[in-house]
Amino acid sequence: MNLKKIATRNVVTLAPDATVQEAVKKMREFHVGDIVIVKNVAGKTVPLGILTDRDIVMSTVAFGVAPSSVTVEEIMAPALTAAKTTDSFYHVLNLMKEHGIKRVPLVNPAGTLEGIISSEDIVALLASELTDVVKIKERQHSVEIERRRNFA
Repeated sequence: MNLKKIATRNVVTLAPDATVQEAVKKMREFHVGDIVIVKNVAGKTVPLGILTDRDIVMSTVAFGVAPSSVTVEEIMAPALTAAKTTDSFYHVLNLMKEHGIKRVPLVNPAGTLEGIISSEDIVALLASELTDVVKIKERQHSVEIERRRNFA
C-alpha cells in the first residue's frame, strides 16, 4: 500500500522560531490539532518536529506561560518520529504504538515532507478494508446464483 494515498497531503507547517501563539492561530485557521515544524534546506521542506494542541496545553497553558513568549521549538516533541513513503502501513502503525503518538509525518527518501498520517487515517483505511471483506460474502452469493443458473 502506498502511504501517500492515505496521508493528508496539505500539511500545516511553521518554522521553529514561530511563537506558540502563531501556532495556535494557525491551528484555528486550518482546523487542525497539529503543526509540523519544518526548515527549508536547499528548497526542500524538511520536518524537524511536530507540535500538537496537547503539547501546547501541557507546556504553556498548564503553567500560565504566555503563548506569545515561547517558540514552537521550545515545546515541540524533542525527537521526530517520521515514516518514509516506502514504509509499510504496518510499520507506521507500529511506530504509533511504540511511541504512543497519533500523528506521523511522512517523508520521501530525500527527507522532504510529503504528508502526515494520523490514527484517524488508519481507522478510515481499516473501516474501508472491513467493508470490502463484508462484500466478499455478498459477491459469493451472487456468484453461486449465476453458477446454478448454468446448471438448471
